[in-house]
Amino acid sequence: MRFSIYRYNPETDEKPYMQDYDLDIRAGEMMLLDALIQIKAIDDTLSLRRSCR
Repeated sequence: MRFSIYRYNPETDEKPYMQDYDLDIRAGEMMLLDALIQIKAIDDTLSLRRSCR
């Protein structure tokens, strides 16, 4: 499954851009938060906030 994430770092990027990440999962196998955590493990420049209720 491909995830396209909107990225921007004002210190290094001239303008925002989309970055694609491909994960070997099928729809319904994983929650979105799980996928984002897996992408973060691949690319540690990704930042995200998470909260479990």
